[in-house]
Amino acid sequence: MNKLLGTTLLVFLIQGCSYQKTNITNEAEKTSYNPESSSRVRVFTSPEVTGRFKSFESCEQTRQIKNENDAGFKNFRDRTPTKTYILWRRVDLLGMMEEDYKNRVIGIPPTLTTESVKTERLGYNEYVLPAGKPTLFIIKYFATSDSGKFWCYPDSAYLTPKQGKDYEVKLEFEKAGLMSSACKVVVSEITGGESIKQVQSVNSNSCMSD
Repeated sequence: MNKLLGTTLLVFLIQGCSYQKTNITNEAEKTSYNPESSSRVRVFTSPEVTGRFKSFESCEQTRQIKNENDAGFKNFRDRTPTKTYILWRRVDLLGMMEEDYKNRVIGIPPTLTTESVKTERLGYNEYVLPAGKPTLFIIKYFATSDSGKFWCYPDSAYLTPKQGKDYEVKLEFEKAGLMSSACKVVVSEITGGESIKQVQSVNSNSCMSD
């Protein structure tokens, strides 16, 4: 767990703003899901919270990674500018791109987490993972403001998903001192029979093969 340098989270940069997002079905990803051989995962990101993931054949392969930038990782969100805003800015006045207002979904049930971020900067994309194969998640926080730069680079998280199960991956913060916070990547399994599902944290500190 690493510390966020500077003021606490910049309070996600802007307080009191609405970031309502639209759910868009990722048909190609959705049709690749087979509950007998795969699982699904929902990953939360924002302009400040970015990262990537990759599934491996074995835990040993995850330990051989030297540089995730050259290892075939998949980015959680493509933040390539597609629209020009006022004064030719690449983001709007809230620091958001057009893509940041879209959740690309494949049918994972809503949870208390998805309900809580509807009007926050956080959005999410959903993916299919091969069951039984260890997946490595790398998430980082980086933000800039008039006060300076703020960042938090926690340890990577691991998940060996089980067939037919749904998961969530999210960067979480907790206060570490008067002027700093700590962050970590939390992996949770989606559980419960309610229409709005519960989530329960699972061990993500090390790679474990079933």
